[in-house]
Amino acid sequence: MKVIIVGRRIPAQQELSWLIKEHSQMEIVGTFDDGLDVLKFLQHNRVDAIFLDINIPSLDGVLLAQNISQFAHKPFIVFITAWKEHAVEAFELEAFDYILKPYQESRITGMLQKTGSGLATTADQQHACRDGNA
Repeated sequence: MKVIIVGRRIPAQQELSWLIKEHSQMEIVGTFDDGLDVLKFLQHNRVDAIFLDINIPSLDGVLLAQNISQFAHKPFIVFITAWKEHAVEAFELEAFDYILKPYQESRITGMLQKTGSGLATTADQQHACRDGNA
């Protein structure tokens, strides 16, 4: 499972990166602090999940998620942010999860397990559709 981390604070990116590596089999293929850089990356690279802050330069996390929701392959989006007022909007965009900072490590590990299960289920469904079993 390929994932990216998007947030403007490097220490927060590093902490989340450590938790992902420590508690999952996910491969972090990029870290970004700017929404436009993420869109450029996603034009040429496919990821399974995006861990996304709201408060990022150029294109905030909600606008970035709106753009990503138009993709043919829609990665899971997990918002990890201090901005609780965007939660409803995030779920309207079909966010997989919405985690408020500061968070407990157990909240992140639980989300990683849920995300891994969701990705496995989605992959199984895609294989069934390709094989004509859906």
